[in-house]
Amino acid sequence: MVDIPLKPKNETFTDKQWQAVFDSGDNLLVSASAGSGKTSVLVRRVIEKLKNGSNIDELLIVTFTEAAAREMKERIQQALQDAINKESQQERRNHFVKQLTLLPRAPISTLHAFCLTVIRRFYFLIDLDPVFRMLTDDTERLLLKEEVWEELSESYFDSSDQEFYRLAENFSSDRSDDGFTDLIMSLYDFAKASPNTVDWLNQLPQSYDTTQGLVGNKLYQNQVKPLILANLQTAIDQQKTALEIAQNTGSMEKAESLLDNELKQARRLWSYVKEDNVQEAYEQLSAFDFQRYPTFNKQEELKEISEDSIKPRRNSAKDLIKETETYFAQSPEKMLELMNYAKPLVKKMGEVTLNFIEKYQERKQVKGVLDFNDLEHFALDILRGNGEGSEASNYYRDRFEEVLVDEYQDTNRLQEAILFWLCNPEPEYGNLFMVGDVKQSIYAFRLADPTLFVDKYSAFAYNEGGRRIILAENFRSRKEVLQFTNLVFEQLMDETVGQIPYDGAAQLVPGLSLFPASEDFNTELLLYEKEVEEDPTVVDDKTEGELYLVALKIKKLVESKFMIYDKKQKENRPITYDDIVLLTPTRKNNLVIMDVFKQFQIPLEVNDAQNYFQATEVQIMVSLLEIIDNPYQDIPFAAVLRSAIVGLNEEELTKVRLAKKEGYYYEAFLAYLENDDELAKRLRSFNEQLESWRSLSRRRALSELIWTIYQETAYLDYVIGLASGRQRYANLVALAHRAETYEQSSFRGLYQFIRFIEKMQEKDKDLAEPLALSQEDAVRVMTIHASKGLEFPVVFLLDMTKQFNYSDFTTRYIFEEKLGAGIQYIDQEQVCYDTLPYQAIKQQRIKKMLSEEMRKLYVALTRAEQKLYLVGSYKTKEEAIKSWQKALDQESKVLDPALRLKGKGNLMDWVGMTLIRHPDMQNYIQAVSKKTIDHPAHFEIHWSNQAQLAEAIKEYQRPETQKQRLTSPEKTEVNELQQRLNFVYPMQKSTKTTSYQSVSEMKRLYNDPDEQQLNKISWESTLEQQQNQHYRYVTEELAKPKFMQEEKVDAATIGSATHNLLQLLPLTTPPTFDSIQQRLAKLVEQQQIESQVAEKIDLSAILWFFQTELGRKILATPELVHREQPFSMLKDAREVFLDFDEADAELLIHGIVDGYIEYEDYVILYDFKTDVVYNEQRKQELISNYQGQLRLYREALAQALNKPVLNTFLILLNHKEIIEMTT
Repeated sequence: MVDIPLKPKNETFTDKQWQAVFDSGDNLLVSASAGSGKTSVLVRRVIEKLKNGSNIDELLIVTFTEAAAREMKERIQQALQDAINKESQQERRNHFVKQLTLLPRAPISTLHAFCLTVIRRFYFLIDLDPVFRMLTDDTERLLLKEEVWEELSESYFDSSDQEFYRLAENFSSDRSDDGFTDLIMSLYDFAKASPNTVDWLNQLPQSYDTTQGLVGNKLYQNQVKPLILANLQTAIDQQKTALEIAQNTGSMEKAESLLDNELKQARRLWSYVKEDNVQEAYEQLSAFDFQRYPTFNKQEELKEISEDSIKPRRNSAKDLIKETETYFAQSPEKMLELMNYAKPLVKKMGEVTLNFIEKYQERKQVKGVLDFNDLEHFALDILRGNGEGSEASNYYRDRFEEVLVDEYQDTNRLQEAILFWLCNPEPEYGNLFMVGDVKQSIYAFRLADPTLFVDKYSAFAYNEGGRRIILAENFRSRKEVLQFTNLVFEQLMDETVGQIPYDGAAQLVPGLSLFPASEDFNTELLLYEKEVEEDPTVVDDKTEGELYLVALKIKKLVESKFMIYDKKQKENRPITYDDIVLLTPTRKNNLVIMDVFKQFQIPLEVNDAQNYFQATEVQIMVSLLEIIDNPYQDIPFAAVLRSAIVGLNEEELTKVRLAKKEGYYYEAFLAYLENDDELAKRLRSFNEQLESWRSLSRRRALSELIWTIYQETAYLDYVIGLASGRQRYANLVALAHRAETYEQSSFRGLYQFIRFIEKMQEKDKDLAEPLALSQEDAVRVMTIHASKGLEFPVVFLLDMTKQFNYSDFTTRYIFEEKLGAGIQYIDQEQVCYDTLPYQAIKQQRIKKMLSEEMRKLYVALTRAEQKLYLVGSYKTKEEAIKSWQKALDQESKVLDPALRLKGKGNLMDWVGMTLIRHPDMQNYIQAVSKKTIDHPAHFEIHWSNQAQLAEAIKEYQRPETQKQRLTSPEKTEVNELQQRLNFVYPMQKSTKTTSYQSVSEMKRLYNDPDEQQLNKISWESTLEQQQNQHYRYVTEELAKPKFMQEEKVDAATIGSATHNLLQLLPLTTPPTFDSIQQRLAKLVEQQQIESQVAEKIDLSAILWFFQTELGRKILATPELVHREQPFSMLKDAREVFLDFDEADAELLIHGIVDGYIEYEDYVILYDFKTDVVYNEQRKQELISNYQGQLRLYREALAQALNKPVLNTFLILLNHKEIIEMTT
């Protein structure tokens, strides 16, 4: 540890942030809670290292996303530029400038991108062909894997490998072997996250080893047994407490007897498990006697004690004991038998996967491609060499002074291994700086391993291997949001669920004091009561009901001008749509959201809306492709006829069906062609097109077929005219591109392409929409995952009563990094059994899944800056309260693990259980917890049922409350079309405004009398003529031709000639009257000044000027003097034209400065005037009139020279006076 510099008094960083910036000499883990400024700390740490002489290319900075890497570079660039501007020492300035030149090539990137750099530099260490491209297209990658797997599986099926047949049969259905394919693909993906893929796969059978019986199995001893003992001990503690309460209460003999009996049974069971008497444990569990619990209906006091304090504990213990039964679902003998049957299958499973990895790698090598998995594995192979490091590892360890990792909680073990070979391996010289927040680790689907963070978090607390720094202060959100978040997670999150204790170190601390206190910002729960029988004409389902609540609330917020605090403007302002975000757990309801919000005319921007195949235009095109392949498909055929491609309505579809009531719809279609009405003509035309396309599909490429359809139907032109037209257009173009990519593989033809799409849909996989169009003022919709790292003034968290997804635990296989692979075994009678590894891994994975769901909730709540709405639905209010009241009498602050892990569950149940003991809940329920939690957070709960919602919608639809409300999607589209047709360009005035303006033309703005020829400057507009308004200062009269000019010399001409003479006088020697006269004569001779004008120039005034102090300064340093210097500068148009009100419109101002003296640190400006000054009043008028002109000159010089204009002098030659202009 190095000495940390003393923090200055005016430093805005907290003490912990300051420590995180300067601490070094060891591996450091910065646990940065949400909104704690971790990116600012990271950037500051880099800058401080650069200030101390480090080079930016000596620091490896690893980010989680490319966007984060770009932001990091931009922040560092800005910080360097600021440092350059502030630095006075030239040597340090040069160093910062050097860093700016190094920055574009600095190693600031994702780990994938850095791995690519390693491979391109050291490819020869693993004999890799340096010529390759990245396999970035998802479609191409999926097709390549499928191609390899088909060849490999066929080779296995053609062999006589009986073990392979058993494996395939165990995971296939009687209809297809898709389940078996999914097994190998899933195992491949999971194994590739391991730094030692081959070893991990080869070790899978070890969990099924039975050579020393069940108790000798490592999985049982290290994983299953400790978990069973922990559950049983918790159950015993609950039973013991319940029994003591019953004994102390008295008059509860039946309950005492029952509880005592169950406690004795549980203790025996614990003892059997502890002593490895598995047969006795199995028998004890099978015979465990849970008798009927007595009631105390006639004894109110006893009933209350029983229901509130005894029964919940007894039920909790009962649930834990029943959970233990899942491990002993079969006898120990049967368990061993199943493991013996499963072991060779698991071994073959690993073997086939290794074979697939090898074949897939070979195919990629032939094609000259690498995928993202290859980047990390090849980089690791290069760095670790034979296991003791390599030339590459030594190079990077010598090069990098420090390795900084952002979002460390989202790394996996493969990435951790790569980092190891880049950092200093000596613990006392650790140079790994990790920053992140394990409470925000939500990327299990990318195989992130939060235990890497958790293990260091625990070890570094005791300085074992490094040190930790905790950043708890939140600089993002109001205290109302933070207090509510703390209220929830102080009771939910611990090592058991969440994987980290939410203790004092983890709690969010308000770091901003700029938000004014207000009850308006308390968190609100919006709950919809879904009644048993609902009228679908009002609300179709619970999802729609929730969304109506949200839409009505948003409308109310915007229309009532709900005030939020603007951090940039540092003042309150009315809320706008783009202040609001809707966070969703998944994307599946995006189309419903779009539909509901369209009804309320709420502009919407849907980010990462992964519903490509659900898009109407894509579905229609896929249906058309299906009937081109095979028209004997009723649903696709009817869909195409009903679509805009053919345009039949329901009545016409019925007429076609009646032409042949039996058989396929296509047959009825062909029969109807025999008719001679208008409909038949339309159908014959479509049939000709269909036959043409069918013929084309057999002769041409698939993408060519799709483009031909687009051209012949003008379908692209049609969809672009619809709402979200550009998005629809992009979706259709993407379909053609994906078809082209598909045919670049070994797969060909329309039929195969349609099957590919069907497989994607069956596996619930989709392709992301190719374009996301942004609206300036729109409510945004995104998943919780997509929102990570972002912040929004107002957040609605939707669908919180969606049950947790246990579908991953219903398959016949399950994987875990440390425990390996668990499978179900199917015997010859087709009975499916859970093996012991399957049950152990399943319980472990369920706990991990729930921990991640909890962390997702944390991420969602901490996105809100000012206001938080939690949205869900229950069948009834009573059902919700009943679910929440399970926590009513919890004694400890953190809820019992059994409550948090029990049942299907959902986020709202969790939140409700954390609120039930809060005093605010007394406003909503009668039962009051005796264990009230004293907490500063406050909240509100709003219930709405269908009747209330219908009334609210009706009120919204009243013309007097919503005059612009449209009642149908068609009218909405008409309105949108009208808006487009009646579009008024928002910068209309800018199109009528000159982009160039000379100072001479502008002098009327400042009443400049020096320009007598500007008889009248016209502002060619009136405020009433906005559409035709032009903005420019001009002379209405053109200059007269020379032959029409009068012989009399005017003052303006004399003034111009005087300026000309002053510009051309030499300054190297002091001028005399004779030398000035000689110079003037030369100018007349050169026809630069006319003779009659020269006679009028006051030469004595010029001589007088050079004898003044200012004149002597000019003569003393002629090399610093600049005369008649032209300039141009941009100026806000609003400063020039008084009624011009468009922001961001600039005007190019051009003019000429008479002269200035440029010193090293400042400038002196001077301007000559030849006006006649009659008296003091006239002089003051001149000074006032020239203020504006000289202000422009000063501003232009200061901008151009980047120096202050110290003095500005107005030289009145005719009056022989110099006036210093003060403003």
